[in-house]
This record gives sequence, C-alpha cells and structure tokens, in this order.
Amino acid sequence: MHIPVELPNDGGPPVRIHRAWPRSDGSLVIEGREPRTGRIRAGRIDAEGRASLVPFRDDRALPGLDAGPSGELLVHRLKRRAVVRTDGRYTKFLAGGKAAAVRDAHLAVAAGLAGSGVVAPDVVAASEHSITLSAVPGVSLHDLGRGLDAGTWSASGVGSDHGSRPLDAWSRAWALWANRWPGFVGTSISNEPSAAARIHSAQDEVCTLERWVGLAVGFDALGVSEDRLRRVSASVGTSLLNSSSPAGLAHRDLHDKQVLVDPGTRSVGIIDCDTLALAEPALDLANLAIHLDFREAQGLLPVGTAAVGGHYIREVAEVLAVPFPRFEAYAAATALRLACVYAFRPPYRDMASTWFSELEERLGKRTFLSGMPA
Repeated sequence: MHIPVELPNDGGPPVRIHRAWPRSDGSLVIEGREPRTGRIRAGRIDAEGRASLVPFRDDRALPGLDAGPSGELLVHRLKRRAVVRTDGRYTKFLAGGKAAAVRDAHLAVAAGLAGSGVVAPDVVAASEHSITLSAVPGVSLHDLGRGLDAGTWSASGVGSDHGSRPLDAWSRAWALWANRWPGFVGTSISNEPSAAARIHSAQDEVCTLERWVGLAVGFDALGVSEDRLRRVSASVGTSLLNSSSPAGLAHRDLHDKQVLVDPGTRSVGIIDCDTLALAEPALDLANLAIHLDFREAQGLLPVGTAAVGGHYIREVAEVLAVPFPRFEAYAAATALRLACVYAFRPPYRDMASTWFSELEERLGKRTFLSGMPA
C-alpha cells in the first residue's frame, strides 16, 4: 500500500506523514506533523487505501487525551497510545486497560534499580487510562550525538580526554554508560512478579522478526521480492536459534533515544521501561549498536562516530561474557527488523530498501559485522 508523504488538512497546509504502523487487517495507522504549528496529528489508511486524519488530540480509545494536561504531544499512535510532555513530566495515555500494568512495571523497575547506577522514571500519578512519569535527568545519547561537529571528528579520540569538545563529551557519555550497564543487567526485579517471570527467548525474537517481515511482504513496503526477504529472515532466524547464553535483565528496546546521561551527577537513565524482561544481554547490546549504524545511514550522526559507541558496547559485551556469535545473531536480527520498520516511514523508505540490500549482501559474504571495532 502506498503511504502518502502528505495529507490534506482541512484547508490548511498539508500534514507531512513521517511514520506508519501496519495492522494485520491491511490498514495502517499513520502519524504526521503540521508544518506551520509543528503539532503531531494521527490518522489511518484503511485496507482500500482511503486516508484520513483525526482532529488534534482526538482519540476515543484514549480517554482523557483531549482534556488531559496541556503540553506538547510527542507521540500519537491512534487507538493505541499517546505521550504528552508537560513541565518536565510525561503522561502516557494507553488503550485497552494497559495503564495499570505499565504503572506496576515502572514502580517495580524504579525500586529494583535503586543502587544499580541506572535510574528510571518515577510514577508521579496514575489513573485507569494514563500514567504520569517524572523526567530522567540528563541528555539522551541521540540528542548528544546529533550535536556532534562532524568536521572535528577523529576515530583516534576513542577513550581519550582532550578537554571539553563535543566529541570528548560523546566518548565520556559512552564510557559512563559502559560503567553502569553491567549493573543493570545483573539487577533482579523481584518485587514485580510479572516482570520477573517474563522471558524473551531467541524464539520470541524470531517470532517478532517474522511478524515484521510478514508485514513488509504483505504491504510490499520494501519493494523487494518476498523470496529475498524470506531467505534473509530464515538465515537470521537460524543463527538466533543455533545456541543461547545466560539471561539477564533486558530493556528489549534499547537504542540511543532510550538512554540518558548526566555528566554532572554521573547518572545513567533509561526510559520506556514497559518491555523489560529477562533475555540474553546480546539482545540489548546489538540493538543499541545497530541503531547507531542506522543513525549514520540516516545522516543523524557524523560518519565514524558510531564506532565510539561500538567500542564501548564491545567492552560491555566482554565484561558480560557475551559470545560473539550471539551478538552477531541479534545484530543481524535488529538490522533486518529496522529495514522492515523504516520501510513504513516515508522519509526513509528508499534508505530502508538500500539498508536491506546491504544486509543481504553482507550476510551472503558472511561479513556482517566485519566493519565493527573489535
């Protein structure tokens, strides 16, 4: 199905669509931004291709969103979830009675992480349909990376300290994360039984991957043949299921936007803790590393800077005794999943297709991670 770059907006400037979420019924949930106001708008494309937008903050599946706290709407996934930022707090509106489970998970995580060196948001308020969380101090690795000066970058700066240049801050932030992350992996969230019982296995990861590949095939999102997609997916799935390693606490959606560092207090924080589970440490580490490579491909990180993060991610992998084949398997799975996810985002559809073709070629030559620092 064709995802339009723009949609009409009741006589105003068209809304630019920046992402979509496919549904099994053949429809798409879409999200865009008004060019004049910058406001987030949600909408839908039905299975017949008819596209429509809903009024700003209008969603009957998310009670309270229209009359909720004033502030900036950051996310609106129609009939699923929305996030509003107000005075340094974040209110999540959730459909289907999920707010209570998310509240309990965040309470348990915040308590369990005490003393680990990693902080999570505190629950400020909660209702039947929403949960309000405190802000985690610091700046995200994503925002820090986007502020780098590409003209002064040198790979020789890894681990060095030459003053207060932005690239030194980038390296120090990663060193701080690397110092804290093994403590997170070893944390036991014993007072939240449902989280403690959740295990995300390699088979679960294969199922997630196959679901995204199936959606990409069904919508012809990547513009490549089903045979090619299925062949790469099968290869990656086989690698994931070949073996396993001991599990630890995992974020399960760890990337540069989810990690915040505060050099002043030397704290490391994580956000969006809804998916915490027990999993192989390779899952989070590979997800974080491949997202950095993807940011370079998007043009959001200067070329070469992902290698700094990769250096410290490999250090953590060594501390946690992560077998390289497990890291490589989860890295390939992340790369394939990102290709499928971003194929549904109009600004990056062509890039996602190229990313897939490069992944396919590297897997064929068995050189997938040959360019990453040892």
